[in-house]
Amino acid sequence: MSIKKFILKLAGITIGIALLGWLAFSFFLTEYYLPVLPFLLLFFFVITILIHAYQINLAKKDIGKFARSNMLITFFKLILYSIVAVIYIAFDTENAIVFVICLMLLYLVYTFVEVSEISGTVKTNQKK
Repeated sequence: MSIKKFILKLAGITIGIALLGWLAFSFFLTEYYLPVLPFLLLFFFVITILIHAYQINLAKKDIGKFARSNMLITFFKLILYSIVAVIYIAFDTENAIVFVICLMLLYLVYTFVEVSEISGTVKTNQKK
């Protein structure tokens, strides 16, 4: 899948998450809404695109280097998300649980999408 198609797919998923979040926080979980959540969603969108583009370039150039660097990229991504969580929690301890739950859910969704797309690309490149 090309990066343009991936961005469009990810944008659709992001819009879907935003709509689901709006519904959930408008009607069911109003007391748990945090104004930072749209920015967190945008943060995941941008980081996922950047990391995916980098991994696609690695997979196209050298599949061995891609395999070696994949775990390192995942590690740094987890560190980055952990730093975001720690910074937010340092400034707003009252809403830490809600923030961490939202962060975990976004991490799971975006990681699933990224891994499924990169797996398809790697399989396609190995067949060539």
